[in-house]
Amino acid sequence: MGPKATAQLRVIREVIAALQAEGIPAWLFGGWGLDARIGRITREHGDVEFWVERTHAEQSKVLIEGIGGTALPTQPPEESCEFILDGTSFSTAYFDRRPDGSFDQPLGGFSDWLFPPGSFDDEPVTLDGTPVLAMSVSGMLAMKEQFPHLRNGRPWRQKDIGDMEILRRLLAAERADNSLGAAE
Repeated sequence: MGPKATAQLRVIREVIAALQAEGIPAWLFGGWGLDARIGRITREHGDVEFWVERTHAEQSKVLIEGIGGTALPTQPPEESCEFILDGTSFSTAYFDRRPDGSFDQPLGGFSDWLFPPGSFDDEPVTLDGTPVLAMSVSGMLAMKEQFPHLRNGRPWRQKDIGDMEILRRLLAAERADNSLGAAE
């Protein structure tokens, strides 16, 4: 593991600890979320991304600033916030719960994004020895699949295509495990 990954893992641990101390869950997504779901670090990552429920957006920003994070004025504040902490960039994006159990991001440039029920469960996974919350496999796959079709989406990059293949395999394995458990 290189110095960038080491610094990013330190930020993940610090942000999670600060938010958990105040009862605010934060779910990893993107490359680190996928690695958390796989259970190991698979590659270098450009940044760290967390989902936070919109009801905790402002408080999470204050808590992150309290551990030394600098909020950057680069994103629409109703949508997300980018930070720098000890030279490492990361962001928090905000979602809302819908009455039908699904989730969305109704404010900002990606208001047409919709995440399936179960995208933000409370069951931690382990990333480099640290229990973390990570967006569900089905949630991350829905994010990736929808992205080029969103109003402000962009075409898939090669790493997105690779991530979707991995997420589909993980989802198939989850479904197989669930069907085996139901049969017992």
